[in-house]
Amino acid sequence: MIRNIWLNIVKDRVLQVVSIIWLALLFLKPMNIADIDVNTIVLLFNLMLIIALIKRVGMLDYISEAIIKRVKTTRQVVMWMTMVSFISSMLVTNDVAIITLVPLYIMVAKKYELPFIYPIILITIAANLGSAVTPIGNPQNVFLVEYYKISLKQFFGHSLWLLILGLITITVLLMFCSNKEIDTSAVKNISIKNRYLLIVSALLILVLLAQFSIISIWLDLLITLLLVETINYKCIADVDYSLLLSFVGFFLIVGMISRFTWIVNMINHFTGNSIATYLTSMGSSEVISNVPTAVLISKFSGNFSAIYAGVSIGGLGTLVASLANLLAYKQVSLNLPEYSNKFIKYFLLINVIVLVLLSMVKIFFI
Repeated sequence: MIRNIWLNIVKDRVLQVVSIIWLALLFLKPMNIADIDVNTIVLLFNLMLIIALIKRVGMLDYISEAIIKRVKTTRQVVMWMTMVSFISSMLVTNDVAIITLVPLYIMVAKKYELPFIYPIILITIAANLGSAVTPIGNPQNVFLVEYYKISLKQFFGHSLWLLILGLITITVLLMFCSNKEIDTSAVKNISIKNRYLLIVSALLILVLLAQFSIISIWLDLLITLLLVETINYKCIADVDYSLLLSFVGFFLIVGMISRFTWIVNMINHFTGNSIATYLTSMGSSEVISNVPTAVLISKFSGNFSAIYAGVSIGGLGTLVASLANLLAYKQVSLNLPEYSNKFIKYFLLINVIVLVLLSMVKIFFI
């Protein structure tokens, strides 16, 4: 188990890039361990344990198969899979929704001869938009809530408009799906124990309470470790330690960058007001991804609302804008290699259109 964890860490491309940048910056600026937000790292580890448990007990597979039994047309399949992606990403993160649902959809699509590219793009867009709605939906939300000490009420006050826009966006995009009849009578039955549902629900509530400092994050971590280990000890190995280490790297790199005077002046120049901060956050996400962007821009601006909106909508657009996008592409390249180039082309086209439209709504009406 330890060997597998180590191999996954060493082979992770994102961590490799982060490590190279960190080592390069060490020659220019000293690092400061105090730059690491320990609370965010602990919360992410806690959340990853819960996600690993959810995957191990087959909860998402259970939900997805139950939905497939109830559909009759190709559009209904895509609609339900997209909505599962949108809703589940609020609780188990966009990355887990993609890792689970995209391979599942590909399997179903091959069996029933459904279209591949457009539905997978919709599932990915839904995961990105849905994960932005809750404080535990993605790593950048976990960080921003902890960094700015945002209350649960305040957060949902900021995310409500994105929930509404997300649902409208998905509804419109679904209208362009084909609508042919299919036979899903051969779908297999998947069961799940009720106690797993109760335990997972309780752990998600506890991590929310810890995130908003209602209970100690260390107490929450201890409870989660005990329960997860009792149910399935293999969950410890399922945690994405490379992502945790990448986050540590993000904190150290941003800390070193923030001590360059010329960079401070440049970012301050581009975060002078809400619109500028939003555009900077959104634009930066397209180049360096939304997680490091959230860590970087927060060092220079106290405007949570603009940064949150920028990195949330900024998760759309390019493949690197969000880790979920890269994960979706990885699933396509592994399972449908002949569609890889076509996926990139249509993914970029559709995502950029949605990105521009949502940005216009945000800037001019919200």
